[in-house]
Amino acid sequence: MKSLKYMGFALAAASCMQFAAAQQPAKLSAYVQVPGGNPALLELERSDGNGSFFYLQKGTDQLMQTKASACKMFYIQTPAEMANALRDYYGGDYADARKQFASIKKKYAAFAGLPGSPCTMSALYELTCAVRMLDVAAAKTLVDSFPGASALTGSDVARLEAAKVFALIDDKPESFAAIKAGVEEIVKTHGRNLDSESNGWLRYALARAAASMVPAEQLQATIAEDKVKAASAAVDFYCQAVMSMHGAQKILPMDALNRAMTMLWAMPGVQDYAAKVGSPVTKPGWNAAPADFRDAVAMAHYLKTLYPAETPNALADKLDAYYFNAKKGVKKGE
Repeated sequence: MKSLKYMGFALAAASCMQFAAAQQPAKLSAYVQVPGGNPALLELERSDGNGSFFYLQKGTDQLMQTKASACKMFYIQTPAEMANALRDYYGGDYADARKQFASIKKKYAAFAGLPGSPCTMSALYELTCAVRMLDVAAAKTLVDSFPGASALTGSDVARLEAAKVFALIDDKPESFAAIKAGVEEIVKTHGRNLDSESNGWLRYALARAAASMVPAEQLQATIAEDKVKAASAAVDFYCQAVMSMHGAQKILPMDALNRAMTMLWAMPGVQDYAAKVGSPVTKPGWNAAPADFRDAVAMAHYLKTLYPAETPNALADKLDAYYFNAKKGVKKGE
């Protein structure tokens, strides 16, 4: 019985040790040159959320506070888990990378607001993953709770602002005014720092807002004449989004292409012409086709060419059969 009692004490002590270890706050190492000092590798204790960091003075237990912006050098070492998450991110595994970034953001929350903080940068990558995965609801949650935004600079600030506009997508006509105003403000304020992909997010948001003005049932039949203008604007914005994002990732531009193709197929006269001309289309038939018909077919051909291994698309297969290559058989110089 005595041995069992001792064993119980040992297990209790071990569990307390494990609990204490689990409660140990994360630490970060950074190359820092504090004002009046020499470059050194410091172990950071935490930040105040406003650009200041705390560290123990070397050889003492005195906690020092310094503004990162006042340091001649301030470079946080990248944690191993951040490097692993970035590997998945650049490899296109956004779902797994997103989970890792969420975990890193939480682990290093005490360092939010510092330049290069793994908390703040993981939050930005997590948000990028959500947008690339077309998770509008998650994007809204993430922008509303973004940690340490004041530490972002340049294109990172513009990306966060673009994500805020993307998060406004709700496929309701009333959203167009807010999205349009948001885009105009970002272009005005952050235009020089707006990278191609972030601009693509803005164009995609505009496209969804314009498309929301076309009743869903009309997309399954024929778009009414009084909705053609909105549909044409949506198609233009979708195309701008594709051009801005092509090469960055697949999901968003592929979705934009598919939505543009679907909208063009529902334009007045397109399906009537398709039934009349048949496939494959001859040169005279192609030349006489309505512009919306040719554009719908072109969208389908782009989808089949750029994303051949993606999810099967019955409408793209149908429209691609009408594709006419005007350059085929033409000799160089003609």
